[in-house]
Amino acid sequence: MLDIILDEFHFSTLWNGGILIFSMFAAIIYFFLLPTSRKHPLWKSIVFVIGLIVIFIAIGSPLNVTGRIKFSSHIFQMVLLLLVAPPLLIAGLKTEILERLKSFAFLERVVNELRRPVTAILIFQLFFYGYHIPFIFNFARIDLYLNYFFLLALFISAIILWIPIMSLTQLTDEKKWKYTLINMVLLIPFSVLLFVASEGIYAIYSDIDLFMSALALCLPDLTDVPVEFFASLLPFDPVQEQKIGAIIFLVSQVIFFSVVTLVGIKRRK
Repeated sequence: MLDIILDEFHFSTLWNGGILIFSMFAAIIYFFLLPTSRKHPLWKSIVFVIGLIVIFIAIGSPLNVTGRIKFSSHIFQMVLLLLVAPPLLIAGLKTEILERLKSFAFLERVVNELRRPVTAILIFQLFFYGYHIPFIFNFARIDLYLNYFFLLALFISAIILWIPIMSLTQLTDEKKWKYTLINMVLLIPFSVLLFVASEGIYAIYSDIDLFMSALALCLPDLTDVPVEFFASLLPFDPVQEQKIGAIIFLVSQVIFFSVVTLVGIKRRK
């Protein structure tokens, strides 16, 4: 069903050229403009590029359009953008950049404050739950710039959240596991709410008018698109989609938080 639906969209609609250019620009900066020491390992560069690819898949591929049709696809976007890409980018970051930041006292103080576990948790949870408040989510999804603002803010907050886990010196092994456990526990209510809800939480996946407004961002020219076309794109039960999304998010966060924390501890040893 979904394959047939996506066939109706133009190539430029399914693949976001702007996000591709952004990803390529980030890669150019990383390889050609940022300082690199002779000790910089090749694996870091590979991991960083993989992180950029994950970002592109999350918000620049057909998954972005699918996420406007199926809520479970939106959750998969969140997993890639918040749980997969940030650890990869942090792992591939050039340490020379951090050394340069130390020469700017103000920036160093800001970075140190953001790296505090309590600050990182509060910032991420604020943006994550704030974005997924139904009326905010519905409103943001029908505004192109506001939606990308929230996604960017979420992504930055996710990077801040992952720094204490990825750092080799900031937290002891015991405190790192506690930090990881707190993050997982705080995200569980979101999955539970999605799973137990007896009706669709987000009207944008069931209300035809809101749905059309959201999808209009992917279809600039709507003059020749009949309402019946949009109605045909709503074959997915929103309650079932929420349950699937809840399982995807719960399982993914447990896996990625646990694995990355374990890898970080082993790297330190």
